[in-house]
Amino acid sequence: MRTFFSSRDIQSSISEADYEILHRIIMFFRKHVHVEPIGRYRKMTPEEVWLQLVGQVCVMGSARHWERLHSDHTIIAKFKSAISLPLLYRKRNLVSYLAGTLTSFSATRFPNRSAKRLVSVLHSGSIFRHGNLILFEGLSHKMDTIKTRDQLMSRCPIFRLKSASDFMITVGLSHDVIALDTRIIGVFQKWFGYNLSSTRIQSHQGLYLSLESALRDFCQGQNISLALLDRLLFRFSSLGAIELVVKYPELADRPK
Repeated sequence: MRTFFSSRDIQSSISEADYEILHRIIMFFRKHVHVEPIGRYRKMTPEEVWLQLVGQVCVMGSARHWERLHSDHTIIAKFKSAISLPLLYRKRNLVSYLAGTLTSFSATRFPNRSAKRLVSVLHSGSIFRHGNLILFEGLSHKMDTIKTRDQLMSRCPIFRLKSASDFMITVGLSHDVIALDTRIIGVFQKWFGYNLSSTRIQSHQGLYLSLESALRDFCQGQNISLALLDRLLFRFSSLGAIELVVKYPELADRPK
């Protein structure tokens, strides 16, 4: 798996050998992965969308804190209460309150920075208006995926390609995007010899879109969605499971 680029062209490709490995990984793990349903956003409350936006901010730099927080149902319930929209709208020093809350719950690696980003979301005027959710106005899962993502990035100040893509999958706006984060690019680097870092991919739109397009073509050939590949690689990237399938392909062919 490689990305080649010059001043005029960017091209990503997946070799036949990499194609076979990805195929085995998908066949082995696809039944263990859940992808959020398309259209979910139409039934989500402002609080539910707010929590997803909080999550997108908190995982910047590392998802470990956010994942640990969600592993305890009692703690996450208290956290949701502490960052509820009605409560936040009554706070005067919002940055200070959010920074203290994120710190006390150990919700993110960078609480002060995350607090400022969350306040920018609340004050953007294109996501919530008087407590009502307006982020999805004029958007639909039936629209062109790339245009929808561009719209989300223009409306939400925290969104970049990776975070907007993950959000779209989570709320069911599209299954035709992939969040090329550190874990997924790490899988490509370790097992497919990929030649670029996640930082480089995420900071360059052309590189991101090129790799995403190559993976989209692969997924279409496998009759699966990019979202499924995203969730699969993210879930199993740190478990050593992918290593087993890569090193011992016969595991993927074992009798059902």
